[in-house]
Amino acid sequence: MNKFNILLLATFFLGLFLVAGCESDNTIPQDTHEDAYVDVIVKKVNANGNAKYKLMFFAGGAEIAKEGSTVTTPDGKNFELKQFWAGPGTVINGADELSPDKPTKGKYVFKLKFNDGYVKELTDIVSDIDVGLVTDLFVTHVEGSNEISATWSGGENADIFCLKMTELDIAKTKPLFKIGGMPKTKTSYSFDIKTNAKPGWLRNPNELVKGTQYWLVVSAKKVEQGTKVTGASKDFEQNSCAKVKVKW
Repeated sequence: MNKFNILLLATFFLGLFLVAGCESDNTIPQDTHEDAYVDVIVKKVNANGNAKYKLMFFAGGAEIAKEGSTVTTPDGKNFELKQFWAGPGTVINGADELSPDKPTKGKYVFKLKFNDGYVKELTDIVSDIDVGLVTDLFVTHVEGSNEISATWSGGENADIFCLKMTELDIAKTKPLFKIGGMPKTKTSYSFDIKTNAKPGWLRNPNELVKGTQYWLVVSAKKVEQGTKVTGASKDFEQNSCAKVKVKW
């Protein structure tokens, strides 16, 4: 092969190298959404003294799509996650109806869809941890007053307690008042329209309508093993709750 042909081939391969290099330099790294999270919580409800259960699915991350995310249970059931009152960047779904049967233990597989089309798979485990029923929930409130108090018992094996007041239909709303991270020894709590305990009033108490009924809910929560116990934790294992109606 003469020198001219060798030089021509060398120039050709150098050109390919430079083009490939330029294309590589211009490639935008794919966002793998490392901030994404998922959580399965077993909700245990005091239904007239009897325990009933349902699954709560939480997932989130920056730019998560409002539709297209799913979760598959260990026994093969599929649920679609949809946007709920938790707000932008978070999806939550109450799954099926309350049942006296405990949810299936094992691995729950989430497939999260993001606005850029990326699909991320994450898992969470449901174990056999069980929290006692919250019982004897009594609420004291004089209709038309600005004060309310609650006492309760039960919730054995919980890590923290949470109290909140919501509208009867909570879909597409957020709680009016919420206090989380109360110690597991707590058995009472009182508040009024001026209470600013964290998080306290999530909405303006002026939204309360005199003569309207609201839910007062007390929850005993167990966090997942190895998770820091805080009122803001998303990694809950079980939420055992009781609720009563109160007329403002």
